[in-house]
Amino acid sequence: MRKNILLYFFGIALIQSCNSNTQLKEEQASAPVLLSSQNQKASCAYLTSDEKNDPVISWCETDSAGKKYFFISYFNKVSQRLGDAIPVPVEQNASIHEEGMPKVAIKGDGSIIAVWETSSPTKENEWAGFVHYIQSFDKGKTWTQPLCVHADTSAGGSRSFASIARLSNGEVGVCWLDASTDYKKNGRPVKFASTEGNKGFRHEVLIEPVACECCRTAISSDGNGNISAVFRAIINDSIRDISISTSADNGKTFGKAASFSNDNWVINGCPHNGPCVANNNGISYTTWYTGGARKGIYYEELNKENKAIIKRQVSPDGKNIQLCVLDDGARMIAYNETIHEADSFYSRIIISKVEGDKIFSKNITSEKAHAFYPVVCSYEKDKIIVAWSEGGKVFYRLISADAVNNAIALPSNPHDYRIAAATGIKLTNHTDPVCGMHVDSDVQDTIHIDNKIIGFCSKYCKEKFLQSPGVYEVE
Repeated sequence: MRKNILLYFFGIALIQSCNSNTQLKEEQASAPVLLSSQNQKASCAYLTSDEKNDPVISWCETDSAGKKYFFISYFNKVSQRLGDAIPVPVEQNASIHEEGMPKVAIKGDGSIIAVWETSSPTKENEWAGFVHYIQSFDKGKTWTQPLCVHADTSAGGSRSFASIARLSNGEVGVCWLDASTDYKKNGRPVKFASTEGNKGFRHEVLIEPVACECCRTAISSDGNGNISAVFRAIINDSIRDISISTSADNGKTFGKAASFSNDNWVINGCPHNGPCVANNNGISYTTWYTGGARKGIYYEELNKENKAIIKRQVSPDGKNIQLCVLDDGARMIAYNETIHEADSFYSRIIISKVEGDKIFSKNITSEKAHAFYPVVCSYEKDKIIVAWSEGGKVFYRLISADAVNNAIALPSNPHDYRIAAATGIKLTNHTDPVCGMHVDSDVQDTIHIDNKIIGFCSKYCKEKFLQSPGVYEVE
């Protein structure tokens, strides 16, 4: 009898010990983990998944001499940690910045595609460059030589801001901003191409002839041949809203782009803060930042006809938003949010979860953090891995979706978030301040200055005004 009692208590103790170890492992897994080197400056974390849908991360480092490094790491399911860094032979003229960061995608057969933009300035164009890619067919042991994603390889054109994703047929698709074909609108075309076996990228397709020239693009593919491509559009020359174009045939053709954010953000320049998209069964889940009248970051769902189903403001103080979709359909969003405490400003990483018409959130960094540019990827059925830049280093955390449980208060009327689409710009002036010619609301050349929207008859008059705006009288 005594022996049975001892065995019983021993069993209880063993179970408690196992539970304690499991809990400790989960706590350790959810704590921030330093991914990058202690001795080098790191940035540009990017998350994707391999052919088994396990997380893969890439990031960049720079040493004290300015040499650039590019790494990838596969997630280890046993240790619940990212594995050893695998070096990728990046070119030294590669552009290292978060909006156009180097990225990787894993094809259905396990081969790796790495993509980055290069800086190759000319006398005529200081922003000229190419979008290059390399391939590895042995898990990163050897790599091919760099080639251009785009068909036109002539020097002097600006090509950048590429996004990349695995397609439903196991190939990889890439979307980027190509060299400008319309100087009048100051925009650049959005193009798409996909890989063909080991031959690299082929089948270049034009998605949109004119888009905002320096915001990242984003693409996503579901398992049924549907691709969603989102980008910041130029509307009436100065409005920088978000547009979407979709394909139902794995990128062979794309439909006409549709502007859907309706922010009416008028800015004479580029926001340098692009959108994100996740595609699931023909539904496009999108996120973006706007500095318009209702500043902040937003979430919107679009049906197969690219019509809005629901729109929500996630945060009025957030930027650099990313999202992914879990197996159960929940959308997980990551962004950095600015907070003001005493006389100081901080930036923390927030995770939000969208379930139906509800949004929940969780802060995963300290209140006094200076953390930016988060990226997020789903893992298993109910987890995400999040990575970000902080203090010149890259960190990551593994988070359970159930832990994101603080409800965000939302307006009772979802239409409160909607901003009416512009039918034309309301100009401050009726005549061109430079030449005196009459201008209408549909002019192509405008600027936003001193809370005024000023229209011009031509690009020449606009540029002349900007040289000495105080000289001209606006009527």
